[in-house]
Amino acid sequence: MPGISSRAREDWIDVVRGTAVVLVILVHAMQRTELFTGHQFAGFETLTIVVTPLRLPAMFLLSGLFVARSLAKGPGAYATGKLRRIAWPYLLWSVLLIAFFSVLLETTGIGFGWEVTWRIFFDPIEHMWFLAYLLLYFAVAMLLRWVPAPYLLVGVMALSAVPIEGQWLRFWANASFFFAGVVLAEHRRTLERAVARFWPSVIMLVSAIALSIGHATLFLVLPEAPWNLPIVLMFVLGAAGVARPVASTAWLAAPRYVGVESIVFYIVHWPVVSFVAQFAAAKQADPWLTFAAALAAGLLIPWALAALAARWRPAEALFVWPIRP
Repeated sequence: MPGISSRAREDWIDVVRGTAVVLVILVHAMQRTELFTGHQFAGFETLTIVVTPLRLPAMFLLSGLFVARSLAKGPGAYATGKLRRIAWPYLLWSVLLIAFFSVLLETTGIGFGWEVTWRIFFDPIEHMWFLAYLLLYFAVAMLLRWVPAPYLLVGVMALSAVPIEGQWLRFWANASFFFAGVVLAEHRRTLERAVARFWPSVIMLVSAIALSIGHATLFLVLPEAPWNLPIVLMFVLGAAGVARPVASTAWLAAPRYVGVESIVFYIVHWPVVSFVAQFAAAKQADPWLTFAAALAAGLLIPWALAALAARWRPAEALFVWPIRP
């Protein structure tokens, strides 16, 4: 039976992850348009509430699936890979974001300056918190690799319940999704059987979305992260089972590509949608046109950068430390 590292399995992972990233870009394009135009997209507000408990938790969970395979390469290769592919783009793009928004601050009065530089090390800039958290989760997984994954999952869920202010709750709550992925990867046969059944997968996916819609419309009150982990699991496994039969086909080539280049799309989309939304709003463009332009740019410019990085080493160095081990 094929394991988690097989090509088919990677395809469905990329499709699900790519879909989650597209949802992230969609929500951010809407939010930045609302910020700069003052227009409220009533229907999209509900959509935001529906997908928010599912999109980033799904991305953390899928990242956790690769921990065991990475650790099998040895601690040195594991650490080097995470430093090159997560720590490096986090540091580089945090500096680039500060430079970008400092220019916007000078020209438009909206943004922040170089005084926030030290936040890189304790309070990530804008959307870069995702990469910072991911890097720390991989570090915890390596340092505590001798602890069984289920114990780690229980431990981080318990830590999220400790009433400490700041980013404590968000950090440990998202860690629960990451280590749930680590646990799933250790039960490859069970995971394989779960995503190999199409109609049960449809039921899980529809149920997860229906529960989230019920929460968004105040029909239901669902628990906050990480206690909504069962719903996130239903969403990921359901989406995986629905996508798996066609994950390798041309029909899903677009979300699969976004999933493969998820780091590029996630990092680049934020300054792009921010700039386009602010520029269009300054020109008093229609809010819907502004939203459409921000969304299109947030998808197409990362797409172009990912394609350029695959062919040109200087562009690749924007996302991977250029010195090869």
